[in-house]
Amino acid sequence: MTLVNPPYDTVANPPFLGLYTEEDMGLKTLLQGVTVTDLNASPSTPRPVPVWFFNPEREERRITYPNIQIQFVGERVAHEREHRGQVPVFYRYLQNIPLGGAAMMEYPIPMDFDYVVTASARINQHISQISANLAMDRLHPRFAQMECPGGTVRRITVMGTTRSNSMETDKRLFRQIYQLRISTEVEDPVSLLTTRVRHIALTILEMHGHQVVWGPGQINALDNTLLDSSIPGQSQVTPRE
Repeated sequence: MTLVNPPYDTVANPPFLGLYTEEDMGLKTLLQGVTVTDLNASPSTPRPVPVWFFNPEREERRITYPNIQIQFVGERVAHEREHRGQVPVFYRYLQNIPLGGAAMMEYPIPMDFDYVVTASARINQHISQISANLAMDRLHPRFAQMECPGGTVRRITVMGTTRSNSMETDKRLFRQIYQLRISTEVEDPVSLLTTRVRHIALTILEMHGHQVVWGPGQINALDNTLLDSSIPGQSQVTPRE
């Protein structure tokens, strides 16, 4: 069978939103649900902390504190996790949707997406509560992870954390800034047929005398007994020396 690489799977369950959108929404969902308390917000009625992407609408009635902002800042190929060759897959790319059978494809290219998450508050007590909540749960320094809408679970590496205190329009502003790295993959754009070796066509030369001991381009048909029948499909090799 041929592995098809649809950018969006029309029969996905759960739905796959596509590269970048999966990671954005997975991170936003992870950070939602944080609450804080103060003199005007008791533990029984805590104050929710909204989550926005960077540069929300600059209308004062929409900007409230405390809040959490997400900013995508870059990406890189994770060469330290890279592999070459083919791998059998039993599910659609980045989704928990099984295929009808194993399909061979090139190893996906591992990528790292870098984000900056900024928690902002007017009260020091609020920023401390937010920081504690994130460090002990959502952005744990060792075990942070998130689930994307498509059903995949991604590792989150907390690269660093800084605190910034300043004044804005004559009001105090406390910020906790997180540098995050989220692992993902980019699929090879070329689909591969699942084929097994059928013929070998090559030329073998004697090392010292350079006499032809096999070839040139001699073709040898492989007996079906030479290969394990459990290996799916076929593979072809072009003639070479």
